[in-house]
Amino acid sequence: MAPPPRFRWRDRLPGRRPEAYFRWRGKEVSRLENLADGVFAFAVTLLVVAQQVPTTFEGLMEVIRSFPAFVASFVLLMFFWNVHYRFFRRFGFEDFFTRMVNYVILLLVIFSVYPLKFLFSAWLGGGKGVGTLDNLFLVYRIYGLGLAGIWGLFGVLYWHALRQREELGLSPVEEILTRLDLWSAGINVATCGLSIGLSFLPVHPWVPGLIYASLGLTLWFNGTRHGRQVEAELARQRNGRANGRASDRD
Repeated sequence: MAPPPRFRWRDRLPGRRPEAYFRWRGKEVSRLENLADGVFAFAVTLLVVAQQVPTTFEGLMEVIRSFPAFVASFVLLMFFWNVHYRFFRRFGFEDFFTRMVNYVILLLVIFSVYPLKFLFSAWLGGGKGVGTLDNLFLVYRIYGLGLAGIWGLFGVLYWHALRQREELGLSPVEEILTRLDLWSAGINVATCGLSIGLSFLPVHPWVPGLIYASLGLTLWFNGTRHGRQVEAELARQRNGRANGRASDRD
């Protein structure tokens, strides 16, 4: 029998987990997920309608220059949609607690659309439209609070899943992967908090934004650490099966 596949480095990236080791308990798409799909679609629509239809060549050039900020905002929204989708596919929750947390997440997604687009436009446009540094730092705080709220609530959902692990029948590997996502949410919240804190200090204007680049390293480390735990658990299970077969032969 061929050995089970080993984790590759890209399997440890956020949003890409080896689902061969996680049983999806969400069967049919629920009304709660349909609502979430509609809200995320509405958030993308808000990004689109924020762009005025150009009537001059200069207006067309302005739309083209703002397109990278639109793409960055769209990618982040789709990343959140993927986190939401995977959670409900994995666990299939529809209880009152999950519904209430989900509603607040969707509210924060809509709230964060314009600060998200504005901040990406400022980063990619060299600060155009920001005005004073106080304005920029205020946008950092608004963006950080919204992002921390979303990630914090996703963390609450994963904590809820761990609390219900016996009812869900989570395997040891599934429990490790759930803790991985809980830790990832916590790392994101901590990074947002650090960015907000830096916005109150006399630092370079772009430092509170650049701190988000550290997520690449911290999330990679978190994925690697939990990935090794999964590999150790799979090895333990393989050894247990091998010992069981040896005992049967004896």
